[in-house]
Amino acid sequence: MKAKKVSVCLIALISVLAILAYPLVSNIKINDFSEKIFLGCGFAGEESLTLKQISKAVSENVGTTVSLEFKESFGETELFAELMEQRSSVPEGMEDAFILNLRNQRENFYKTQLKNFIDESDMSEMLFEKLYLTNSIKLRTEGMNEGEIAGIINKLLRYDKVSAVSVENHIFEQSLNTESEILPMSSFGSWEDETLGSMNAGFVAENDFAYKGHGVNVGIIEPSAIDPNAFDGRNDLPDIIINSDWQQGDEMSEHSRRVTRIIGNMAPKISLYTRKLGYNDYGLFNSIFKQLKTQVNVINCSFGFSQKIQDLPGTENDLVNYPEGKYCKYEGDVDTITKENLVVIVKSAGNNGDGITCFGNAANVITVGATDYEGNLASYSSKNTDKMAATKPTLVANGMPHIPKETIWFHGNGNMGTSFAAPFVTGTVAIMMNKKPSLKLFPEMVHSLLTANTSTANYTTVPKNANGFLSGVGAGMLNVGKVLDNLDNTLMFSSHNNASGDFAGGMTAESERDLPYNILRVSIFWYANSYYNKVNGFPIITNFEARVYIGENLIASAQSHGQNYIIFEEIIYKSQLLSGNPLVQVYYISGGEEGIIAVGSAAYVWLMQAIEQTQRFYGKKVENA
Repeated sequence: MKAKKVSVCLIALISVLAILAYPLVSNIKINDFSEKIFLGCGFAGEESLTLKQISKAVSENVGTTVSLEFKESFGETELFAELMEQRSSVPEGMEDAFILNLRNQRENFYKTQLKNFIDESDMSEMLFEKLYLTNSIKLRTEGMNEGEIAGIINKLLRYDKVSAVSVENHIFEQSLNTESEILPMSSFGSWEDETLGSMNAGFVAENDFAYKGHGVNVGIIEPSAIDPNAFDGRNDLPDIIINSDWQQGDEMSEHSRRVTRIIGNMAPKISLYTRKLGYNDYGLFNSIFKQLKTQVNVINCSFGFSQKIQDLPGTENDLVNYPEGKYCKYEGDVDTITKENLVVIVKSAGNNGDGITCFGNAANVITVGATDYEGNLASYSSKNTDKMAATKPTLVANGMPHIPKETIWFHGNGNMGTSFAAPFVTGTVAIMMNKKPSLKLFPEMVHSLLTANTSTANYTTVPKNANGFLSGVGAGMLNVGKVLDNLDNTLMFSSHNNASGDFAGGMTAESERDLPYNILRVSIFWYANSYYNKVNGFPIITNFEARVYIGENLIASAQSHGQNYIIFEEIIYKSQLLSGNPLVQVYYISGGEEGIIAVGSAAYVWLMQAIEQTQRFYGKKVENA
């Protein structure tokens, strides 16, 4: 009761101050602060809109939010750069301790940043939703009138430490990302053969397989809670440690059960941390925040948010949906979270065919599309266009698995979908980190290794974009065996944006000289930097170029074209190998803001090792030529 009275008094005080100032600020036009205010979806005619119109929209429309962005994020500090450089010297077994220290440093940074801002600005901390995750903080505007909101926005725009004030109009509706078609059990084959076989992961089912996720912390965020006691398959997977926010009376859905069982059967020695998803954006980030506090290394998100836009009051025809190529704001926040916390986030693409569900377009997230058990792309599997900041999905996996000893067959909203493809990638990441614990410290390596080692045999006729990604398929089909065989074929690099030229060292791709030639596949990935620029809503991308040399001869090269990854392939001939082994190097091209750190990795793999295989792979291309 006391808290409620304090809140009422606070709002009353704000009201008095804001109302007094309101006549002075109500007619301020947005173009007066064009460098500082960002209007997202739901707004048109930005330059002509006044602060009064915007504030009225915020006060009258559910789903219209105001957030501020501070100039500095943790990922842009010298401390973060130093921690990134220290990763290579962390002793084995101390990875989780290092990660926890990093996350505590990040949390303290944002706590201090907000405290200093509140002290200097004389604003109440009760105005902000505090999760200390990013440099972007949402305002609590519920119950305020337009005068109060206008006064607060006006005040925020005039503070030097605030780089942007964002206003967006949208309502998120949660989607489970399930396909509606119900198929008979016989359509799904067996776990060992069709399910795992489609992803070259048959060895996962073998009892003597050494790597089962031991020592890896896996997070699952699901719309419903997971009961660790009644968990279907508890008797089959006795070694999994399940830490859940489940409470007496919570209902566990078949969707949550199935996602959990897929990961559990892939990596039955993991420590599993489950969180129930809140039904709004704050609930999402609260779930992520609590997962990070448990030292999770990888988080599975088999859900999505669909964005619905409302008409704004005051003007006609002002409804503007997210334009093609626009970022959802929460995708920008997730980009910052992944980069600053050394965490891999795996996200289902969605089952809409077109249009990745929010936040799957985030550049730093591994977004997973779905196939059948033969590796053919599912018609429902969502994809985006090349106009986005990152081509999605990142890769595909089996979306119609038959899980061993499944006693409750999933007949709810469907028994296949990208929701069930994503957990295979999450389980693979756990196995990778078990086999090579240092990957916990280098999540960018995980991206490169997964995308370099995919299978593409089913997609030879699928067109590629400039970055080497296949339409609707991304890098190709998850290939667990190939990934595990090539965990050491990587190069790490880091750079300040004021660097120039070839800052990165090279990595040597060992050749097999008894073969006429091989196809060398190179994939590089690096973190997109802080939240979006004001031009197109994309994250700020540092651009790189990958080059393959043999001796002093440049064999192949590819540029990033404004995205944060590149995949390319090149046939390496025996005659070329006489000059030496291929050397892969990464070169700095251009970046965004001064001082931002780019961290990333390159990975390579020999795809084909015989003339006949190469001819089959490129047969279509040769015929067309």
